[in-house]
Amino acid sequence: MQGYAPVPPGPEGRRAPRRLVAVGAVLGVLAVLVPLVWVTGGFEETPKEPVKRAGAVLDTELFDVTVRDVRVGAGDSGLGNQKERFLIVRMRVVNKGKETAPLGFGGVQEAVVARTAAGKWVRPDEIEGLAAGATTQVTQPGLAVEVSAMWKLGQANPPRSFTVGVRRWKYDHGFTDETYRWMVDTEEPFAGRLTLPVAAS
Repeated sequence: MQGYAPVPPGPEGRRAPRRLVAVGAVLGVLAVLVPLVWVTGGFEETPKEPVKRAGAVLDTELFDVTVRDVRVGAGDSGLGNQKERFLIVRMRVVNKGKETAPLGFGGVQEAVVARTAAGKWVRPDEIEGLAAGATTQVTQPGLAVEVSAMWKLGQANPPRSFTVGVRRWKYDHGFTDETYRWMVDTEEPFAGRLTLPVAAS
């Protein structure tokens, strides 16, 4: 009876351990790098829109928005008379439409976003308006409103700078709604992006 000797592995088989070592090395490097990426705020992003300066008028189609500055300040926490620390972006907003538009839900608050250290864009927690010396939560056609968009800071140390994006608006209808109306364009590029120093309160 003829015996069968073990067949030595071919060239591909002999290279397999090296491949496993190489893959293991790459995974090991990634395991080290990924936490560092999150700690340092993510990979640097190339803006898709021109970077604007404070004081520039941003045309969002529905509103003209002029971002003034960013500062740390106190605001209502929503719990009685208690105050809470916020990062506050102050801006001037002019409604270019023909109808009254809200500052909060469905309005300006939907279109102003701030970039977190992880690269995520988030809307403000609170928004306040002042028009003709009186507080307001709406924007009237042609009337300028001084707006404060506010992100909760809590007890954390404020960042040295704060990046804000102002989204565009479009006059369109939804997938299931044939009624045309103004809605926020959630796609980039924005009408403008600003990175501003954070001033103390």
